Amino acid sequence: MNINQTKTPIIDTLLKFDKLNPDYYCMPSHHRGSCADESFLMLSDTILKYDLTETPITDDLHEPEYAIAEAQQLAAELFGADKTFFLVNGTTCGNEAMIISSVHEGDKILISRNCHKSILMGLIISGATPIYIEPEKSSKLNTFGSISPQKVEQAFKENPDIRAFILVNPTYYGICSDLKAIADICHSHNALLLVDEAHGAAFSVSDKLPLSAMQSGADMCSQSIHKTAGAMTQSSMLHIKGTLADISKVDSALKIVQSTSPSYILMASLDAARHRLAVNGKYDIEHLIKLSDYIRNGLNSIDGVNCYDKHSDTEVFDFDRTRIVFSIDNKCGFDIFDELFNNYNICAEMADDFNVVLILGPSDSIKQANRLIAAVKKIANKKESSRNSEFSMPAIPSMALTPRAAYFSKTESIPLEKAEGKISAEMIAPYPPGIPVIYPGEVFTADIVEFISDAIKEKRHIHGFSDKTMQTVKICIN
Repeated sequence: MNINQTKTPIIDTLLKFDKLNPDYYCMPSHHRGSCADESFLMLSDTILKYDLTETPITDDLHEPEYAIAEAQQLAAELFGADKTFFLVNGTTCGNEAMIISSVHEGDKILISRNCHKSILMGLIISGATPIYIEPEKSSKLNTFGSISPQKVEQAFKENPDIRAFILVNPTYYGICSDLKAIADICHSHNALLLVDEAHGAAFSVSDKLPLSAMQSGADMCSQSIHKTAGAMTQSSMLHIKGTLADISKVDSALKIVQSTSPSYILMASLDAARHRLAVNGKYDIEHLIKLSDYIRNGLNSIDGVNCYDKHSDTEVFDFDRTRIVFSIDNKCGFDIFDELFNNYNICAEMADDFNVVLILGPSDSIKQANRLIAAVKKIANKKESSRNSEFSMPAIPSMALTPRAAYFSKTESIPLEKAEGKISAEMIAPYPPGIPVIYPGEVFTADIVEFISDAIKEKRHIHGFSDKTMQTVKICIN
């Protein structure tokens, strides 16, 4: 095989995307620098000058004393935390640190079933025993809705020794649960509330958005500042409030899961994003709400198009109004996503069988919005049908081993069709819905085997298979 070492495929692809210059409704929310804080743009022309390491004046992320310590303190004040840690390995490492600092081998932790796969990594490191809880299903969105506080209370009644509860709030679709009620339930059982608030970094600066995790009484939350608050990709924060969380354990956990060579450029982007939120955040949110309402009204005026709001959706407690989620009758969300990009030069954030999700940024304009609305109208006028009828998930299977025990078990590969009754050694998450149907340590059921087989036939994206042909699965053996 001849390899041409003169090629630069990633750079070439980035340059190609830049040349296309599409309308960009994706993370990171600075939208290709168009609404980055001016303090950070001052570095951008000579960015490599600032790609530094620990020096006598640049401070040390793992033992901050001055510049980084001050920047973290400013962030804590803005987000309503007692302590804030900057993260350069994304919210993934924040989720891991929350888990491994809160629960240990043999401890029980309540987990929302629609959590990000980074939660599994935290379980493998910690050895904790998961107790899963499933959100309500939203028939209007054809995906999971909010977590019911009643289900949380019931889980504690059945497992009074649960030490913590972790959930995602808001979800990718902007759906929020009643965190305040859930925090009260957790604290009444002396358990921590941990929140993956990856998509909710801007909540704390506007009373027109749902309550943030810190405002709701959560003990810890991780935020992807890059997703909705303008930092560079992979730049996140971990916030702590109250006395239940052990800050020293969190600090120790972060030293395990975070790079010892942190990027000062990423940390600078966190500092800049915090600055913009503090100075311009309320104005930016006002603009986003007006723009999203304009888009929502425009899309809902098109025959066959449904742009989500929470009115009359009893499975959703609250919703991030700046998030655009829409569907077109009898059209697959993946097809809409592809057509927007290929035919109209509009890049959406994500899609599932039913929906397309857009992330707006402060620099987005009415002119862009009109292009989007016009494109969706043309797509909606095509009448072909190509999607499943309704959202469904198999029942949560029984657990034979903890994720950690399964991860370190001896394994073998068997054909998927013979997996019923076997203990999975891997997580499998068909996309959509992007939620694991089986975790390591859980037992395959006939329904799960059929669900995965159907997803393969439908050529869905599927995460987790070791066998990239998806013909065999790894199971645990004695």
